[in-house]
Amino acid sequence: MSLLQKTGCHDDGETIEISHLLEHMLSTANRPIARGDTLIQYLKKLGKDYGTGFNAFTWANFMKYELYRLKPERAYADSCMEILAEIAGGSNIYSADLERQRERLLNEVANRKYVLNRRVLDAGMAVYWSGHDPDEWREMRLNSARKITQSQLEAFYRKWYQPQNQCLLVTGKIPDGIEEMIKRKFGNRPRVPTPSPTILDFGKRDMLVERCGNASCTLTLTFALPHLTQAEKENPQFIRDYYALKKINHALYEKMKERKFASNCFTRYQVENRMMLTTTFAYNLNEELPGGGLPAFVDSVAALLDDVRNNGVQIQMPKDTLKRNVIEQHRALAMKKLQEGDGKGNTIDPFMQPDVCFTYALPLFKQEDSDAYWSFVLSGKDLSNFCKELVRKSVLKIDCILPYGYPENEITEKLNALLRH
Repeated sequence: MSLLQKTGCHDDGETIEISHLLEHMLSTANRPIARGDTLIQYLKKLGKDYGTGFNAFTWANFMKYELYRLKPERAYADSCMEILAEIAGGSNIYSADLERQRERLLNEVANRKYVLNRRVLDAGMAVYWSGHDPDEWREMRLNSARKITQSQLEAFYRKWYQPQNQCLLVTGKIPDGIEEMIKRKFGNRPRVPTPSPTILDFGKRDMLVERCGNASCTLTLTFALPHLTQAEKENPQFIRDYYALKKINHALYEKMKERKFASNCFTRYQVENRMMLTTTFAYNLNEELPGGGLPAFVDSVAALLDDVRNNGVQIQMPKDTLKRNVIEQHRALAMKKLQEGDGKGNTIDPFMQPDVCFTYALPLFKQEDSDAYWSFVLSGKDLSNFCKELVRKSVLKIDCILPYGYPENEITEKLNALLRH
């Protein structure tokens, strides 16, 4: 079971890290719960370990409280659900543990700068979303966390932890009657007006340079289309475009591999409040790749993007595109597969999981049904044109990771030229 709370660090306002500290306080092992035990004692009675059987996380747009590997029995599920129901709307802030949790949070934030992927993630948040230098943003977060009071935590909890901002996700071997159980534990809370969660847009800065201890350069380019309106998310065109995004992601990866100018490369697509495509190139400075070193490597990436923008990508589609009888046949087979009930192959798309769909008000997406349909409706030319349009219409953000001590002037000049182009 997962309790999803549609509130994250984007909604902190001027009190940065309050959502993160609240997550610590609601999930602290020592917090007394309504049953009379502390959270850790209650978990032990259920046969669960704190940290592995129960954990919590805070992201930019949502928070998540998770119970793992539960038994498929009704009474057991009821007892476990009690924990999440109390977090959702009946918790008290355990003041005796506030300073301990504050210290843990400060250590967590401060030490992220020593882990490369977390440092780059935080730096991207600072530069692209908040408009601050990474070190300045980290200090702002730390200073804010030092000053948060219990009354502020309680006010934030009352303000945001309301039914319309929450979703309970239950997966696995679910016992009978789970729907009635959810209604009984979660359905009696009144809906209280709350602000809409924050939707942040990119700032003006388009490039971030970070450093690493390896003799390599990593170049990541993110193509972000404009924000989707709610009407666009609910339009069938959204699923069509999402299918096209998946197909061009794979085709672009194949095109990148053919060029052989990078030691490694990969692509990734995602949808939040907008559709995005990310390409990452890794260049080993110790390898004697043809072309003339790191500046030539950046030139090769620019040439690849020029090619994609002008010519798209090559995608092979079924020959019997647009034949209605074939479309209906494949739709029927896909629906039969979805309804068989053994669960095998009935996956929801890995990039459109229920928590992402809930947080960003996206439609739940069953890839078998949709893919079986669009693969016989869209042509390779349709998808290639979508790829060209994506590159042309997107905002481009560039992350470059260089070795410590490597001069960056020439590289940043080339990357700025790429942004202008």
